[in-house]
Amino acid sequence: IADLVEPELEQLAQDTRLIRNRRKLAAIVSNAQKMLDLEKEFGSFREYLRSHGSFDDTLNAIKRDFKFMGPTGIYYFLYVVRETVPPHHEFEATYKKK
Repeated sequence: IADLVEPELEQLAQDTRLIRNRRKLAAIVSNAQKMLDLEKEFGSFREYLRSHGSFDDTLNAIKRDFKFMGPTGIYYFLYVVRETVPPHHEFEATYKKK
């Protein structure tokens, strides 16, 4: 994914089975490249995730470092990769858009 080039992105943008928003497709490539860069910098992507201390700091770092990543997507991503997250009701109370 990190090595996709413009013609390949254009081909994906035409595929009705996929997200066809060009900015989101470009973000997928950019985010994959960013993950590889962070893996080199920290030794592993997990070490990057754990370098921030708290859930709030990790969430803010991911929002800063990655494209098209909002609080809910970050919460579920961290949950799926078995990082520490607050109980869902606490997360919703804190981060739900008002």
